[in-house]
Amino acid sequence: MKTTIYYLMILSFLLQTACSKQNEWLEVKTNKNDVVPETIEDYQAILDNFDFGLTNGNLTSPMLRTDNIALNDKDVNSLQEYEKNLFLFENVQYPNGISYQWNSGFQTMMLSNIVLDGLLTIANSTKEYANVKGQALFYRASAVYNLLNLFCKPYNKVTASGDLGLPIRTVSDVNVVITHRSSLETTYTQMIKDLHEAISLLPNNQRSLTRPTLYAAKALLAKVCLLMDDYEKANQYVNEVLKDNDKLLDFNDSIIDYGSVFRFPAHGISNPEVLFYTWSAAHDVLSPWRNSTGIVPDDLYQLYDTDDLRKNAFFVLRDQAVRYIGTYSGFEYAFAGIATNELYLIKAECSARLGDIKLAEQTLNKLLINRYKKGSYTPINFSNYEEAISNILTERRKELPLTACIRWEDLRRLNKDPNLQKTIYRQYNGQRYEMLPGSSGYVLPIPQQEIQLSGIEQN
Repeated sequence: MKTTIYYLMILSFLLQTACSKQNEWLEVKTNKNDVVPETIEDYQAILDNFDFGLTNGNLTSPMLRTDNIALNDKDVNSLQEYEKNLFLFENVQYPNGISYQWNSGFQTMMLSNIVLDGLLTIANSTKEYANVKGQALFYRASAVYNLLNLFCKPYNKVTASGDLGLPIRTVSDVNVVITHRSSLETTYTQMIKDLHEAISLLPNNQRSLTRPTLYAAKALLAKVCLLMDDYEKANQYVNEVLKDNDKLLDFNDSIIDYGSVFRFPAHGISNPEVLFYTWSAAHDVLSPWRNSTGIVPDDLYQLYDTDDLRKNAFFVLRDQAVRYIGTYSGFEYAFAGIATNELYLIKAECSARLGDIKLAEQTLNKLLINRYKKGSYTPINFSNYEEAISNILTERRKELPLTACIRWEDLRRLNKDPNLQKTIYRQYNGQRYEMLPGSSGYVLPIPQQEIQLSGIEQN
């Protein structure tokens, strides 16, 4: 690997503000006057670099364009221009032509590729070697997943071979400039290939929730298949996860502190639903912190019944407006990992779409009975497919209102169905702004800096 790669890697590490334990690798190597990673432990240290680029690289900006967030006129005026353009569905202008979202995603890919290329120089067949390689593949696939949902069209199997995907990077040498975007089909194929290989390498359990497991990789693969409308495979992978990880958090349990600023335990610890933990450095209006100006739209808030404990677990009334605080991260940033509640919803939807209405009903009821006050829940009975899908999708919105980019992903994929399309609108300074189903606003522009450097095609 070239010196340039190591220079960029070390520069990246120097920019971080991680704790001393996470800096052990850098400190030791610097003291030895040797900055080249050499061992499996070195590469694991790169992947454990929690505060920089890997586990918190989930890109949540598009949530500003969803129907799960609202702002009053005063707070719209205080937004940065980039945020205001997102919120009002106007053309996005990145500050200085640079997109943090684009750079963060490709930075994660770069660090993953550094690890994967470095492992090629180590003759090793141990479980530790396989684990580190599997993690790197997972992170690379997750970076592609996040970028696809921002900068590419929703997947359509009829047009995917001609639609623009991403410039795929599978090597760490930054001197290799990718000058074209692969097709959307090719991009998805690469992501799926990485996840399949990761599944063959990762263990069932890890020392930390921030390290992906075999189950986290299968869960991400289920999410990918859902985006592709491949309900059979999504159902297959989600069932393989739930077979061994079907625990749900009872919202009647004392683990949830309804009197605390943040209701759930910090960093997902002790939450039986969390399979893979990561948080998102979201925009202030999207963050569940006490000063957030983001407002929960009334049409969302009114979906929760009086006995639905999520109404108190997820939201608080502050300054005469309903605010979101219900993150599984248990602190000021939003949870952006993978938990079994999402998997139950995927299973319910796939079951319904595959014709098993009864199983869809049973799956959703198993989730919801854990969300209501004890003895108050009345099980749902679906009479037909349309009723099942409508209820399941409503529960997805209620269960995962500001988790990662899930609502944005749902709007994009559901807009392909005329029966499930939705127009998103804003009211600002007496003027109505709206984003129609299939709007170009569902695909963000490639940052101008990238266009100038590589010449890849703009959206």
